[in-house]
Amino acid sequence: MAWLRTHPAPDLLLSDIQLADGLSFQVFDQLQVPCPVVFVTAYDAYLLEAFRHDGIDYLLKPVGDADVARALDKYQRLREHFAPRGLGAFLQEQRGHRQRVLVRRGGEVTAVPVGRIAYLRADRKLVVLVERDGRESLIERSLNDLQQELDPRSSFRASRQYLVHLEAIRSFRPYFKGRLLLEMQPPPPGEVVVSAESAPAFRACLDR
Repeated sequence: MAWLRTHPAPDLLLSDIQLADGLSFQVFDQLQVPCPVVFVTAYDAYLLEAFRHDGIDYLLKPVGDADVARALDKYQRLREHFAPRGLGAFLQEQRGHRQRVLVRRGGEVTAVPVGRIAYLRADRKLVVLVERDGRESLIERSLNDLQQELDPRSSFRASRQYLVHLEAIRSFRPYFKGRLLLEMQPPPPGEVVVSAESAPAFRACLDR
């Protein structure tokens, strides 16, 4: 932490997770490090937390030459993609918004990238995550919590029952009493209707 406070940020940081005096995540919680990170660890339990701390790759020990080469190649491709603004600047903009959502599939838990989500649907006391390919999974979070954590530039709370990803909206049309009816892909089991009160905000969100 002392070195990071007194030196320019490196282009790329490779960091172990379990250090002798704690987890390296504590460093990133206390310092704004404007560079991408490749995490190296012997445990897979920190995967989601690593990506929340600007991780662009996650290497499991024992790490081979091919693993390191693949991570460096990924960094190079990302740097070229985000030039000239810079990958670090992009990560700073994205910091704070959820990038993945944990889902349950049978007895397993996996992380679904936000970009693969079509919409989230409240079904009684459960929340169902529906991916672009139609695959459904249960999640243990409320729509209210997820609404606060997802990037508002790419998601919209269409109703009490639906939180939708804007890229999954095929079209919309006027509905009764000033409301809007959304056509989603994949199609949901029920209608996705935006209230008259929320219609102006929805149009503005979609027109950015």
